[in-house]
Amino acid sequence: MKKIIGENIVKYRKLNGMSQKHLAKVIDMSPQGLLKIEKGMVSPRSDTVEKMLKILCITPNQLFGVEEISDNSSILQQLRQQNQR
Repeated sequence: MKKIIGENIVKYRKLNGMSQKHLAKVIDMSPQGLLKIEKGMVSPRSDTVEKMLKILCITPNQLFGVEEISDNSSILQQLRQQNQR
């Protein structure tokens, strides 16, 4: 899932005409941290996901590359659990 999220962040970031540096700044993280997420090396924190959705004007379905999700909160819950490990 990390790889899909990373690929979609890159896709929608570019569609919005944003540089990696700019997106990192507006979501309050380092460009190196964003690079790790985009490369699928780490999962974004749930609060970071929420910021990205807003800034990139996308839905959780678009970010997670899922056709249909009945309850988006379950994905955010999974990310929270991953980040607590």
